[in-house]
Amino acid sequence: MSLNQYTLQVLAILSENLQNPQPQLVPTEAIAGQMGIKLPQLHQVLKTMDGMGIIQTDPDLRYTLITRKGLNYLGELSIN
Repeated sequence: MSLNQYTLQVLAILSENLQNPQPQLVPTEAIAGQMGIKLPQLHQVLKTMDGMGIIQTDPDLRYTLITRKGLNYLGELSIN
């Protein structure tokens, strides 16, 4: 799977969290479980995405949230 595909999946999972009445930080383990990939593989994706500014994650890569830039990026990817 390509980085763009992983990115789209992560952003979709994080944007779903925003539908909750009180969105919370999303545990990285939960994201990996939904995607069916191992944590070390997901960590590499998250580091790249954090560097792009489309997500924010803690230094230990345990919790993640989507940024406004990430929402815009997700909208652009979904259109194409």
